[in-house]
Amino acid sequence: MTHLLPMLSVCVLALAACSDGPESYDDDLTDRQVPARGTKDVLDWIERGFYLDWACEEAPHPARPGSGHSANRICSNAALAGFDGAGSFPLGAAAVKEIFADDGEIKQYAVYRKVTAAAGGDSWYWFEGASGGGDVVANGEGDETCTGCHAGAPQDFVWTVVR
Repeated sequence: MTHLLPMLSVCVLALAACSDGPESYDDDLTDRQVPARGTKDVLDWIERGFYLDWACEEAPHPARPGSGHSANRICSNAALAGFDGAGSFPLGAAAVKEIFADDGEIKQYAVYRKVTAAAGGDSWYWFEGASGGGDVVANGEGDETCTGCHAGAPQDFVWTVVR
């Protein structure tokens, strides 16, 4: 019986790590340049299509080497696309990645947004999930699902900047 306690603890921790996180951070859903945070709000913001006015790659492309995503297309907001300095990106710098299924339809979105001036993965909000709120993979600041790979990016956890 005592051997069940450690197993139960592992299961509880695993479930907590897979939680969808907050649905809302009460961000402005009308800001065309800064994505909202939280499962419900970020998907509502994406649904409005604001990011489609950003600097976007022309078409979906196969995943780049080392990427954990399938075919995708990335859009960068003005704060990300316009930054040409070294070090950390400015607050509000953000990108949206459309992630495609084999049939060419968007199956998920990945979003990252700079939320503090500090360096490191905790200075970014990370989201990855399907429209409709199902299958949320990441949702929160410093989410290890995203920071594990993005830690190897050439600048401040960002692999690709579209200009």
